[in-house]
Amino acid sequence: MLVRIRLLACTLALVTSVAFRQPAVVAAAGPETDAAVARVLELTNVERERVGVPPLALSTELTSAAQSYSVVLATSGCFAHTCGPVPDMAERVGEAGYQGWTAIAENIAAGYPTPEAVVAGWMSSPGHRANLLSPNYAEIGIGLATGGGRYGTFWTQDFGTRRFIPTPPAPAPVEVVEPMAEPEPEAVPVEEEPAPEE
Repeated sequence: MLVRIRLLACTLALVTSVAFRQPAVVAAAGPETDAAVARVLELTNVERERVGVPPLALSTELTSAAQSYSVVLATSGCFAHTCGPVPDMAERVGEAGYQGWTAIAENIAAGYPTPEAVVAGWMSSPGHRANLLSPNYAEIGIGLATGGGRYGTFWTQDFGTRRFIPTPPAPAPVEVVEPMAEPEPEAVPVEEEPAPEE
């Protein structure tokens, strides 16, 4: 009986230990996350402008991949570019719908509490800085997960360039009917009459 009680106590301790180690992650995009993503995009493009590189456009597909990967980093206990059930970045962006790409890259960071801090951190790392400033990329996705793992805040930047960047459908053309111009009056020469003789 004592052995069963000890075994039950050990099992409960193990289950409790595992349960309490699971990080609580706030992964849903909300106003604060949206504002942080917008600020990271702004700061990234400021850095690119400083070196004469065109700004990056925010891609919904890359943002989906980046957000999902930030959640993986926050919940898995793994902090690398090869974590989770889809360890290959090319597969991750493909699953998010980013197709036809010609170049992709990724920056990750953890523990930086603000957009300013994370962009400064990436800029101080040669490899991350090279990705951030590369003219080879035209689009970016940004992800943020907070409340999980030992660092608490996990950031992902996914960069890419596609053979073509999908553009939203153009609005239907509006037919403009210009009013007909009034005909100009004809100029009729006036003959001069001779001056009367005095």
